Amino acid sequence: MKDIERWLKKGLIDEKLAEILNTDLKEEAEKKQKFTTQIVLYTIGVILLGTGVITFVAGNDWILELLQSIPVLQIIILFICAAASLLGGWKLGFETKKFPRLGGALIFLSTLLIGTCYIQIGQTYNWSTNTSTILSLWFISIFPLAFLFNSKPVNWLSIILFITAFPYFYFEWKYDTAQVWTIFMPFSLFGILYTFANIPFIKEKFNEFSLSYKLTALIPLYFTLLIMIFSVQKSYHIINIHYLIVPAVIVLFNILNYCFDKNRDTLVQLETAFIIVFMCFLETMLILSGVNKAAIMTCAHLFLIFIISMGMYWGYKFEKVSLINLSNFFLLIYLLTVYCRYGWNYIDKTLFFLIGGIGLVSLGIFLEKDKNRRLNKKEEE
Repeated sequence: MKDIERWLKKGLIDEKLAEILNTDLKEEAEKKQKFTTQIVLYTIGVILLGTGVITFVAGNDWILELLQSIPVLQIIILFICAAASLLGGWKLGFETKKFPRLGGALIFLSTLLIGTCYIQIGQTYNWSTNTSTILSLWFISIFPLAFLFNSKPVNWLSIILFITAFPYFYFEWKYDTAQVWTIFMPFSLFGILYTFANIPFIKEKFNEFSLSYKLTALIPLYFTLLIMIFSVQKSYHIINIHYLIVPAVIVLFNILNYCFDKNRDTLVQLETAFIIVFMCFLETMLILSGVNKAAIMTCAHLFLIFIISMGMYWGYKFEKVSLINLSNFFLLIYLLTVYCRYGWNYIDKTLFFLIGGIGLVSLGIFLEKDKNRRLNKKEEE
């Protein structure tokens, strides 16, 4: 609306065209609002339907007795419900395309029912219902559906399942040590997710999915590195092959991604180099019996600065406001952490607060000016 008014004042468009554009924008806004309402209604409706079925079964003793007498019947019923929900979602959302939002809700419901099937199988055959096996099977079953139906909810559910199943594997196989949770797990999850996000086919065809994997990978890595700039263990030594093989495989797949990527621009080169260096860094720490704390802290600082710089650079280059804001947030947290870590010990307390306040205000002014500059540039265009 504001852009149209500005164009009208500058004489770029006449009043008739401005009126047509305003009408189109209002209609588009109404459609989006309706779509949001539909998604909420469908989601709540599907949940209520599922709850109603469960309540009906729970309220009829003969049904419960029948299901308990034939355990496999419960699994079959759940499987049929999952298949029916998936088929119904496909019919409504993709074949007829009459109710795409309802179809998406039913597809997401089917992925939840698939997980329920595996949990029921675990209970029936005395599996542990929270094992990496069940979580992995659930992940493998629904992961292709995210791409097949281009479903964001299913994609995020698959990410949650993966980052839950991966640590559970090491926990159940008694590979869990302090090193696993402090360095190996966040570093490996970063490498796996970021490598998968950089597969050329996924970057080209499912760019939003690729960004979601990268975001999920970067956040735990960032805060792990943030901890490492002031807290480092004496040793991260682990010689078990289950740990050492993961960074090596990640490096191999990054090289393959780079070789098969036809658009090997500067970003791809930097990301590939960063992941390879980072995995070598992890492998070195796992192999060495002891580490130099100063060297590790310095590396953590360098990695953090690189991540923030890359986010800033590509955010401004491609004018992605969300990436710029995330990079600014990372920068603010990093500066505050470093300042509090070293400033409190080496600066007079009065100066500590004064310098900190002036620094934050100055940073705020700079960011506000930068935002206004970007807005003015956009208006001029």
